[in-house]
Amino acid sequence: MLPRTDLYGAILARRSVRRYDKTPLEQSMLTRVREIISRATPLIPENRYEAILRDVAVGEDLVRDLGAYGRIVSPPHYLTPYMLGQEYVLEDLGYRAEQIAVHLTAMGIGTCYVGALRREAEVRSRFNLPEDARVGAFLTFGRPSTTFAGRAVNRLMRAAAGASRKLPLERLFFQDTFDNPATPATDIAPLIEAARHSPSAVNAQPWRFLQRDGQLYLFVTRDSPRYGRGPQEHYCFYDGGIAMANITLAMEALGMRGQWMMLGGAEPQIPRHPTNLHPLATLVMEGNHIMGRLSPVSTIEDDQHTS
Repeated sequence: MLPRTDLYGAILARRSVRRYDKTPLEQSMLTRVREIISRATPLIPENRYEAILRDVAVGEDLVRDLGAYGRIVSPPHYLTPYMLGQEYVLEDLGYRAEQIAVHLTAMGIGTCYVGALRREAEVRSRFNLPEDARVGAFLTFGRPSTTFAGRAVNRLMRAAAGASRKLPLERLFFQDTFDNPATPATDIAPLIEAARHSPSAVNAQPWRFLQRDGQLYLFVTRDSPRYGRGPQEHYCFYDGGIAMANITLAMEALGMRGQWMMLGGAEPQIPRHPTNLHPLATLVMEGNHIMGRLSPVSTIEDDQHTS
């Protein structure tokens, strides 16, 4: 199978767009957006996922209204994804939202996350959502501004937020133990690179990977000072789901097959790890790649977001 270079390229090319052409997308494009939303693969199939698509009203400012940081100029549309469920809800939200964001990038549509964890109660009230609905982030979208000023604003805002500063692989990937930073093997290097390009709140980049005994483990950092204290600490789980989505999409693009298994933290097979890391999931791949024997949760057929 030939690699789907358009999809893998979209994973690496996606950037947060903070200045848009204010012209709304054509109805035919919005129909395709709705199809992309409906096709997002679940991480936990039992969770109920919904995404409200709306045009931005005159005078509406999601960043200002939600107390988030940064600035987003003239986005024509946005999604309000929310989820009802009992397990790994924030991870599943990030997992599905990132699939949508990458596929929109492949269509030439720009996106930007606007974090909502600090204002979830207000968001539920604003959109008349169920009391137990979780809303990790909004997703603004539209055509990126193509004017010289618009391109400059997007570059400057990304630079100011540190979105172009990706952690080197030796900070993200480890072999056998966390005392051994390493370079990923050739077969999984594109997957780790896809995860490395994942957006995260305040560019925290919480994901850490450990390859051991034929499996790839994903951990996320606890108590990151970049997230701060309070509800926003839980962005690590949402951002972990985003990284898992990028790996899923990379496998799809490269004709690889695998399965995610979520971890609760008490499983006996979890390798020893620093206390500031939380075990999130393990990836079991088929074929001549990473092999494992764990039961799957789901089968797999630039930056940052504002908070």
